[in-house]
Amino acid sequence: MRRQPLVNRSKSKAAKRSERGPAQPGWASQRPTIIDVANLSGVSKSTVSNVISDKGHVAEATRARVLEAIDALGYRPNALARDLVRRHANTIGVLVGDLANTFYAELVKLIELQASEAGYTTIVCNTDGDLALERARVETLLERRVRGVVLLQFSGDDAVLDELQAAQVPVVVVSCADERADCVAVDDSAGMALAVEHLYSVGHRSIAHVTGPLIEPATREARFAGFERAMAHRGLNPRLLGADWEGGGAAAIRKLRDLVSGSAGLTAFAAANDVMAIRLMDALEAAGVRVPEDVSVTGFDGIELGAHVRISLTTVAQPRAELITRGFELLLDRIGGRAGHERWRRVRLEPVLVVRDSTAAPPG
Repeated sequence: MRRQPLVNRSKSKAAKRSERGPAQPGWASQRPTIIDVANLSGVSKSTVSNVISDKGHVAEATRARVLEAIDALGYRPNALARDLVRRHANTIGVLVGDLANTFYAELVKLIELQASEAGYTTIVCNTDGDLALERARVETLLERRVRGVVLLQFSGDDAVLDELQAAQVPVVVVSCADERADCVAVDDSAGMALAVEHLYSVGHRSIAHVTGPLIEPATREARFAGFERAMAHRGLNPRLLGADWEGGGAAAIRKLRDLVSGSAGLTAFAAANDVMAIRLMDALEAAGVRVPEDVSVTGFDGIELGAHVRISLTTVAQPRAELITRGFELLLDRIGGRAGHERWRRVRLEPVLVVRDSTAAPPG
């Protein structure tokens, strides 16, 4: 008995699929392969590959038949296999220190939009500020053959940049100044000076800077330096507050009360970022200290949460969209070879003071 040709058997399977409606995603073992597409369309596997990658000369009638088979089967190309052939992925790696900070979550969202428009996908790696984890995530991105890497909230570790540069992977540092790679950042020092000048203008003379470990070292230093210079310029004594006020316990509450109503007599806090400022406002409220009636608070970054009426945080805002647009331009220039042998390029953006209800004149 004569055997039925393979292509006819495939057509029979496709017909059954069409009767059931469009193919639905299932387990990997059930997904149609490039061989199924070749059998159904009656062409070779290499012809299907050429149609998918839009390479080589394929007759229009043949191309249409292959595309029809792809649609009928619900075939999805194996991106990993394609990337192995190319020796690189159409992927951008994003390394971020703390996704719990909504400022960085907002930046990641903007990066994904920019990447999608440019035809790239993203792999986002959170490090929680852990140096060993940061290095491990970089190794993962290199194993995935990413085309480039965006560093958000970067620790500044030399080994990380050395590894990426040795692998010839383009890098851009965004929202943090760095002298060893392309970077886009605001003037952190000038931004913190804006906060101090605002507090001074409404009458505050006893102001403390609030910082913490989850802020990348370079940014933390720059913002505190701006605070110190602005305070010195006004002839004021700069004070630094660590993280011992956090936790909500009795000791933390006593500390905050003492700072405001005790010998310290603080009337304002300039926090190093918005998340810290919002946590401080919450802790002050728990301690019975009113904002802004008893004490004023400013933040830094300009996250969307701070604009909510219940919080209404005065802040130094970073231009998030411009940070990502300029940063992605630098990265794509490196990926496309348009930067040539130009050394590291640095873009410095100006922060903007946004005054809301968390600041007012001091009591009395």
